[in-house]
Amino acid sequence: MAMSISEKLGYAGLLPFIAAAVAVVMGVEQGEAMFKLYSVLILAFMSGGCWGVEQANPDQIDDIPLELSIGTFLWGILAYFLPTNVAVLMFMVGFWLLLWTETNPIFKRAYAESYKRLRNVLTGAVTLVCVVVFIAVH
Repeated sequence: MAMSISEKLGYAGLLPFIAAAVAVVMGVEQGEAMFKLYSVLILAFMSGGCWGVEQANPDQIDDIPLELSIGTFLWGILAYFLPTNVAVLMFMVGFWLLLWTETNPIFKRAYAESYKRLRNVLTGAVTLVCVVVFIAVH
């Protein structure tokens, strides 16, 4: 079965995470900065996606997912300014928090099953990359 454009773009989005992790492991001078920047950008992008689903369904929204998507964005911004060993853990929590937010019924109706599977795979892969970076900076 051919991959959808969302799947192709989702998997392609892993490449900068992997490249940044390799840079950190190899001790490239700006590797940590690259990892933190890409992490905060993707966390903001994913938070914005959640915000968009919530705004498209105002009659079905409750406060918790809306607050979590905004809070996760702010959490990521805070993490960006902290040392990498702390930031990487915060980014991991942020990605898992967004995945958990997407278990709310509003997202179950908005997202196709294939996208839900994709999100699980991508969040798992990003978590693994975060673990590698965390170990590398210690």
